[in-house]
Amino acid sequence: MTDIDLSLERLLFNLNTLAELGEEITSPKDFTRVVKSSLYMVMGSFSASRGAIFQHDPDRNAFYVIASKGLPSAARELSIKFAPETVKEIIKYNKPVDMRDANAAALLGRGKAELDKIGSRVVAFLIVKDELLGLISVNDRFTGEDFTLYDMQLLSVMAQHISFSLHSHSLLMRLMHKYTENKGLYENLRRIYYDTIHAFAAAIDAKDAYTRGHSHRVSAYSAVLAREMGWSTDEIEGIRIAGLLHDIGKIAVDKTIINKASPLTTNECRELNSHPVVGYEILSKIKFPWKGIPMMTRNHHEKVDGSGYPDRLRKSDIPMGARIMALVDAFDAMTTDRPYRPRLSFKEAMDEIKDNFDKQFDPEVVTPFISVIRKEVTGEVENRSIVPLLQEHLDAATISRLLDGFPCHIE
Repeated sequence: MTDIDLSLERLLFNLNTLAELGEEITSPKDFTRVVKSSLYMVMGSFSASRGAIFQHDPDRNAFYVIASKGLPSAARELSIKFAPETVKEIIKYNKPVDMRDANAAALLGRGKAELDKIGSRVVAFLIVKDELLGLISVNDRFTGEDFTLYDMQLLSVMAQHISFSLHSHSLLMRLMHKYTENKGLYENLRRIYYDTIHAFAAAIDAKDAYTRGHSHRVSAYSAVLAREMGWSTDEIEGIRIAGLLHDIGKIAVDKTIINKASPLTTNECRELNSHPVVGYEILSKIKFPWKGIPMMTRNHHEKVDGSGYPDRLRKSDIPMGARIMALVDAFDAMTTDRPYRPRLSFKEAMDEIKDNFDKQFDPEVVTPFISVIRKEVTGEVENRSIVPLLQEHLDAATISRLLDGFPCHIE
């Protein structure tokens, strides 16, 4: 075979290798596998016995081995640091370097001594957009042949291919780092946000010695009922928050009125009944990430027959979230001790709901509410939210008796 034939065969081999390298680098494989495959292709092209690819770690400002072949384990822990001026010179030079050349030491500075430790013969730099991302180190060939100008040009092209892969991975890592950082900040803000809301709820409930935990129960009951009604996760979270804040207007109501055991005067009733509007005025100034919280707060004492307050709205005009809270707020008030009366039993509370069916309470809300309670009693749901707080034993037979004659169909 003539020298021309050998050169042509080698050219075709190298072109094929470059094509395979390009395909490998753009594949969706694991980054570590891509880098190793790339290194093996480079070494195969030059019949090299040992080699390594280094990547820059900006946190430690050094270059570390991310793929290697033929190196002892200790060498794989090697790190290389370049002075800032050295990095600038390398980026400006941007060509493979023969470590035997006289200018290698001047170009690489203190990094040359580290590369000599692993027997580097040629080094190619991985540069994208004037940023030194890493380098490829290749040792002597099996044959002992020297590296030609053509070899250096081929290595330069291969380095460019690998540079793009490294650059993409570097961008991805930065994005992931920023995402993790932002996620941490978001979670911290979210925690503060929720802690603030819970603090408001605690401040509201602290005004009433008889209803500690009322806001949290209304929040929990509203959320489980909204879930039963097929609300989205975001909508459920919104009504959960609204439940915590629905009585925030009571902050402006005199504590003696809230805790008064005897009947309220007309003026006292007027002041107590102002709390939905006061709450609305407070919450409407806040930009919640959930819709409807101020209006749910304003309308949670409306009744579907139009006899509620403050706006005397009828069924279809009352937001569904407010209709849900109207029921669970009244249910919790009935099943907990109040200054003016002891708590009602579950049966007594359900009788009140039955008597006010389609008057105070919306049938579209009552039906799924009873369905939730039935499921909690019969064990059809794992996480029970209502029944455990009722302070009395309920069983399937009791629920069935209560549902008999109820003016709605419960599955």
